[in-house]
Amino acid sequence: YENLPMPENAEKLMDGQECMDANGLDGGYLYRVNCGGEDYLDQYGRLWKKDQPWDGRGFGFSSWAMEYPGLAGDFGSRGRICDRILNTKDQELFQSYRYGREKLSYSFEVEPGTYEVELYFTEPWYGRGGLDCARWRLFDVAVNQKTVLSRFDIWKEAGACRGLKKTVSVQTDQRGLTVHFPKVWSYQAVI
Repeated sequence: YENLPMPENAEKLMDGQECMDANGLDGGYLYRVNCGGEDYLDQYGRLWKKDQPWDGRGFGFSSWAMEYPGLAGDFGSRGRICDRILNTKDQELFQSYRYGREKLSYSFEVEPGTYEVELYFTEPWYGRGGLDCARWRLFDVAVNQKTVLSRFDIWKEAGACRGLKKTVSVQTDQRGLTVHFPKVWSYQAVI
């Protein structure tokens, strides 16, 4: 649908919406990753890199499928929806995602130091028909083994198909930073 013309008055879909990406500032990012997706240029011309498997350099994801030789590393952990995502003008960035349980993680090469980590979420499945889906998807988010979000419930905070950003400050004394999901209380983690 990328080459189709926008419908008349399409911008009204964003009327009254708080837009999490409205400032457009670069902010000195080391990495921007389009979880589950391809390279993406956002509305400000900033590149979000294609999701890739972790190979010990740069950045990348790990999932359960990587433990099975001959199986694609992203098997059963990558998804995409076509629903309109509220609270962002960068639809494509939120329409792809990665999901999983305790073996899902993202690793990044960084120097020891303090970092602001922005995590972006949307609830892609539950509650699209108006059903109350609080507690249907609950998971913890940790950075380098320290839990930064406990019993996180995307639907409870944002509802279905609505962008949600969480920013956490983390310090690492080692080379590297890993975002992972140490406890999944209900269904699967999604990012």
